[in-house]
Amino acid sequence: MKSLLIKLFLLAISLMLLTSCSRLSLMVFLKPPTKFKVEKTPTAPNYAENKSWHKWRMRDENKTTDVFYVHPTTYITGKGWNQDIDDTHVNWRTRVLPINYQASTFYDDCRMFIPKYRQAIFYSFVDKKENGKQALEVAYEDVRAAFYYYMEHHNNGRPFIFASHSQGSYHSQKLLAEALQDPMIKSKLVVAYVVGWPITERYVAENPAIEVCSTKTQTGCLVSWNTESGNPKLSLVKEFAKGEAVVCVNPLSWSLDSIHIPKSKNFGSLQHNKRTEKDELILYYCDAKIDNGTLKVHPPANQSQLQMPMGKGNYHLYDYNFFFQNIKQNAKDRIQAHQAIPSKNSPQTQLKPKE
Repeated sequence: MKSLLIKLFLLAISLMLLTSCSRLSLMVFLKPPTKFKVEKTPTAPNYAENKSWHKWRMRDENKTTDVFYVHPTTYITGKGWNQDIDDTHVNWRTRVLPINYQASTFYDDCRMFIPKYRQAIFYSFVDKKENGKQALEVAYEDVRAAFYYYMEHHNNGRPFIFASHSQGSYHSQKLLAEALQDPMIKSKLVVAYVVGWPITERYVAENPAIEVCSTKTQTGCLVSWNTESGNPKLSLVKEFAKGEAVVCVNPLSWSLDSIHIPKSKNFGSLQHNKRTEKDELILYYCDAKIDNGTLKVHPPANQSQLQMPMGKGNYHLYDYNFFFQNIKQNAKDRIQAHQAIPSKNSPQTQLKPKE
């Protein structure tokens, strides 16, 4: 039943987005029926309550490192511009899709902090008026509040990994630009995987606290990529960062150079096996090469089985799970490198959530 529901959900998105008319022409059918109204916004999460977090039981004190993970958009259709965090169906979809195929790469080594937030509906990213912008701002305020709640009440000086995808990364770039100005927070950051949204070189230049990782063991820095084939029908980099130079780190080499890395360096992709109805790791799944700010891969052998709601060749849904085991190993390597840094008397956090 779970597999069938996932298939129907992804098929619905595909039918709405992929037509011969225009790649975005049917987005109107995903538009909420009314304008954004502050008074209609769902109640804000209370991050002192466990129900405001996914996987809150996964906080084994014996694990030395934390992960703060901001999930991508799973609120595709609805009557309002922002998700009610008590929406059980959307929360279920978040757990079985991005959390299962992205956040789970960190389960073995880290405590998990995954906030529920009033995510903006999918249509917000193409809305021509102020509705989408206001919905995204509501979502951002939740992500920001959750992060500072985590820092104040749960971190307790522990090293942490920041991870996000898509809408989660859209919000995370703004949050990190602020939070990493705090020397204590910066000193505890192992790495930030800000994936599935174009991170421009201009953004990095304008925010001195942001560093881009150039080696597999560098810490306190950011990595990002957007995965696609040679000629996708829709490129997020071209769509949302037109004319901009974009940061791209190759997850098979963890470098910034444009050298082609063969699939023999791919330690395993997490994929759903339609025959067995189970998830499995596929060794040597795909290659990777940086090209003009995007991560190019040759179409994998099981391409016909992949879900590509943004068009053929756009592997947005697979930014993490194409490189699942490489990310897992990289997190271990960076945690070890961070632990080897001589401890310093870090100043106390000065930044606080806005009242």
